[in-house]
Amino acid sequence: MTEKFDYQKIYEQFSVLNAGAIFLRDNDEKLKIVFSLINKNSDDIDFVVWIAPACYLATGVYVDDIKQAADGWSERIEFYSTESISFYDEKYLALYNLCDKYRVFCIVDESLTFKNTTSGRTKKLLTIKHKFKYRLLLSKNPLSQGIRDLYAQAKFLDPSIINMTERQFLYRFLPSYIDSFDVWKRYSNPQYEGQVINLVRPYLLVCDFEDNLKINYHEHVFELTNDEKKVYQEDKEDFLAGREQVAYLQVVQRFQYFYTICQQKVDALAKLVNEIIKRKEKVIIYTKYLSEITFLRESGALGKNKSVFMSGNSNKTKALDLFESEINIMICTYKVESPRLNLKGCNNIIYFSQTFDYKDKLHTLSRFYQKEVLELNVYDFWVNTKLENLMKENIMRKKSLLKNVCKMMSCDEALNL
Repeated sequence: MTEKFDYQKIYEQFSVLNAGAIFLRDNDEKLKIVFSLINKNSDDIDFVVWIAPACYLATGVYVDDIKQAADGWSERIEFYSTESISFYDEKYLALYNLCDKYRVFCIVDESLTFKNTTSGRTKKLLTIKHKFKYRLLLSKNPLSQGIRDLYAQAKFLDPSIINMTERQFLYRFLPSYIDSFDVWKRYSNPQYEGQVINLVRPYLLVCDFEDNLKINYHEHVFELTNDEKKVYQEDKEDFLAGREQVAYLQVVQRFQYFYTICQQKVDALAKLVNEIIKRKEKVIIYTKYLSEITFLRESGALGKNKSVFMSGNSNKTKALDLFESEINIMICTYKVESPRLNLKGCNNIIYFSQTFDYKDKLHTLSRFYQKEVLELNVYDFWVNTKLENLMKENIMRKKSLLKNVCKMMSCDEALNL
């Protein structure tokens, strides 16, 4: 059987640098490559350190898949959650002592969780990186917000890849300007994106962004009624009254909250959910605010259809068990962490309220990457306001950026940029 990837080339590339990144959505193939690299360098390795988000490590299937692929290494894998490195000094010290005493092959799964250089988890990982004999980053996507996401990841692999401070990096590749809302923005362009990718290219062991997820996108745009427009304007004026200065994100959060449960959108949700239920399919409805969950639960907006709710304080395992077995509707917030990686038997997502943070949407979609081909319907609900239109423009720009970067990373033609 012909191998999909050139393993010999991967071995040679990794042996020169002792570090690399694998951007791959096929989990089985990813694990196969990882442990091929470990076995190839087994004489220089005492332990494998596997760092991943806590919600991944809490998933029995995730850990079992790793141990099964590990074969003889399963007893020498030490798991650390991303959160424990950040919040628990004893965990960080245990990791430090392990890599100080032994030869460690360090794997960071979902490396995008370490993209922010000001976060505690990233600072600690970058402080200890030189202690690891081998370093490997894994992720389904190389970035979610912009090429700035590559900076911390590159610093973990080798500080010399991007031999400049983060401020210098931003000045060089993400020049700033003031938009029409008097807000400072930083946007890259394909030329700068190509230059950054060429800097990290020697460390890109595998870049394959194909998956078994076929997504059908459906956009729905709703209007505020005259009464809703009036109330929205009055709420904005009351909020801004007497304020000489306001924080931009605070305004965005507050203004969206004023109109998010508008009549047209609620009516359309009820109609769409009924159509999905008639097709005998399941649906997940994502909201931004807990108050939206409360409204949908108490208002009877979904009629007699039973639903489960998942938020930060809910019993997530119970909610998922019910959703996978007998209940066809789940409503949850964007930020909630699922105790399972793959939500099976569901092929509909409704984004009831929108977000500026594109990584939240990527995170919701990552739960559907499975071995079998899955066709997923994604319904985006938008309200025709200046704020919502700004959100849409922002999301589309990030989506286009990710698509462009993935294409450049996976194509040899990028070398000619």
